Amino acid sequence: MIDMIKLSIPFKGAYLINTSLSDDGFVSYVDIKECSRRGVSLEARSVTFCAFDADSSMMDDSDKYELSDLRHPYQSLPTSFTGMAFKIFQGTPLRPACVELKASPAKIIQGHNVYGSTCLEFGALEMIQALIHTLPDFFDMLDVPNTTLDLLDCTFSARVANSSQVKQVINQLKNISHKQMRKSVLNEHETTCYFSRGSRHVDRKAYSKGDEFKRQFEQLKSKASKGDCTHNRMIEVMSNPELQNFARNLIRFECSAKRRYLDEFNVPKNLFDAITFQYEYEENGSCLITDIWKKAFQPLLESLQGQTMNIFNDDEVYSKLKHLYKKALKPKIENGVAYNRFSYAKADRVFRFYRSLVSDGYDSVLDTFSSRATFYRQLSLLLDAGFSKAQLQNLKGNGLDNVVPLLQVIEIDFNNQRPSNWVEPIPPILAAYESGDFEALSNVVAFKAA
Repeated sequence: MIDMIKLSIPFKGAYLINTSLSDDGFVSYVDIKECSRRGVSLEARSVTFCAFDADSSMMDDSDKYELSDLRHPYQSLPTSFTGMAFKIFQGTPLRPACVELKASPAKIIQGHNVYGSTCLEFGALEMIQALIHTLPDFFDMLDVPNTTLDLLDCTFSARVANSSQVKQVINQLKNISHKQMRKSVLNEHETTCYFSRGSRHVDRKAYSKGDEFKRQFEQLKSKASKGDCTHNRMIEVMSNPELQNFARNLIRFECSAKRRYLDEFNVPKNLFDAITFQYEYEENGSCLITDIWKKAFQPLLESLQGQTMNIFNDDEVYSKLKHLYKKALKPKIENGVAYNRFSYAKADRVFRFYRSLVSDGYDSVLDTFSSRATFYRQLSLLLDAGFSKAQLQNLKGNGLDNVVPLLQVIEIDFNNQRPSNWVEPIPPILAAYESGDFEALSNVVAFKAA
């Protein structure tokens, strides 16, 4: 699926101001004040208050200060569900004056990005429509047919058996380096692994989609409990039990294909040429987004050839330890209702100790502990959970049945990335265009009639 699109829309020449440079060149700046007159909120780097002359008549409020170096900060524009990043770049010798739009097409069209479309047209035109709807007068300043495609996030997921395996896989991936797939220096997150972060061509990462989904959902509910109603529709979508269940135990592999990387696939820089290119590319059954993803993660897949890992499927043991060693936290209050919360840190620690016994054997683990007292404290917690000492002492580290090829664990099924009953949502902009009653975008979608 496409998880992020970044577009740059240039301004029409009538709204540009040319400034000569010392080398006989020139830079075109956008008339930022005209942008403000058409509804765009600006900020000033410098505010100078005028001196007040007691002998003169009282100044108007507008004369008491001077603003200089106006600029447009990053702004979030509303869409059907979530916000879209919007920024005006006024123009430099390295970057022409333009508007940058950045959003997850899945989120703005359907309210979540657990799964979604691989169609560039659907996402990009929905983003443009959001800009039109919010700032229609400002939109007239833009040279939309020359919009450029700057970045595509391509994502596919692998499903594992349980949350414990998710963390095992992420930890295993943090040790991988192969060709241009270099692990990031900062990989401190338990549920996320970065590769080649900051590359000019492509960034890659692997992360637990279920944990990310849960974290975002809790953040939105927290905002709603404080009176922020802007995300109520998104909360309603994310409350779907089927959606929550689909996100559970997913490991997402995401690549951010930047302009240089897209050039390697001959993807045109012009957005509408790129849309046409995708349709032509996929006429024979191929998928452009899938092929970009496969090329980006090929070094990782090569490096995993022959690698194995111990897989622990002891869900029953883990559930019992969580029930036995959970710690009650202060209840969370939402809309006047108290929700119980628990910490499972102790259960996690005991379960890791149990896994080490299964993997390496009782005697081997005992020898690795510098403190015998610590070892026996952990052992006592397992005995309290119902294990017998003889049962644990007979573990010899022969857990070879739990050793499986890593590629088998994180096998990505490209044909099952979405629920079987999923129907691709048609953005309102295209539905309106197809019905023939939407004239505001005739210049944007004129290529469809060609």
